[in-house]
Amino acid sequence: MSSTPLPQACAAMLRRDLLLAWRRRGDLAMPVLYAVIVAVLFPFALGPDLLLLQRIAGGVVLVTVLLAMLLALDAMFASDIEDGSLEQLVLSPQPLALMLGMKILAHWLATALPLIVIAPLLAGMLHLPAAAMPALLLALLLATPLLSLLGAVLVALTAGTRRSGMLLALMLLPLCVPVVIFAAGAVAAAQQGLPWLAPIAWLAAALILCVVLAPLACAAALRIALDS
Repeated sequence: MSSTPLPQACAAMLRRDLLLAWRRRGDLAMPVLYAVIVAVLFPFALGPDLLLLQRIAGGVVLVTVLLAMLLALDAMFASDIEDGSLEQLVLSPQPLALMLGMKILAHWLATALPLIVIAPLLAGMLHLPAAAMPALLLALLLATPLLSLLGAVLVALTAGTRRSGMLLALMLLPLCVPVVIFAAGAVAAAQQGLPWLAPIAWLAAALILCVVLAPLACAAALRIALDS
């Protein structure tokens, strides 16, 4: 394994996790189904007020997508811990942080990307103006990987803990608040015809920072969790 080039090792890790996710595609459909159900029920709960739905559509879609991602976040490393492959990954000569980065990328592709694909449909059901749709999609493209990276660190901290789903949600929700504020601010500005790139730039800066630091923190947390 030490002779395996690093790019090939990264590609193999990404391919492996995507294949495992495809074999469990029934579980991957749950976040999508959850998001669709929430988007369908909101107009029934708020009534036929079109202006109200348009005003809150961006925030509803953002919060729905982020909460839907929480359903699959707890299982990011669960199967690897159960079958012992995570210990083998820690002992491998490849950089652990980079390998975990590939696992986080695979989780985002399998969980968040389908939600981003259906986001225009959800927004259309809530009558979001077409002018705000680019801001919504760009905000989701930045906010969802940010949530995956932050969630991966917290999942690593609670690795091996039984019934850690509620604990994970309690720790992650405060970190989601700034992400939702900037993303919803960009969508609201786009709806009002105002410049909306400033909140997107803040999200992009936070994402770049997390791309660099989150895999390192995740690797350190996993080593601590597996040693204890």
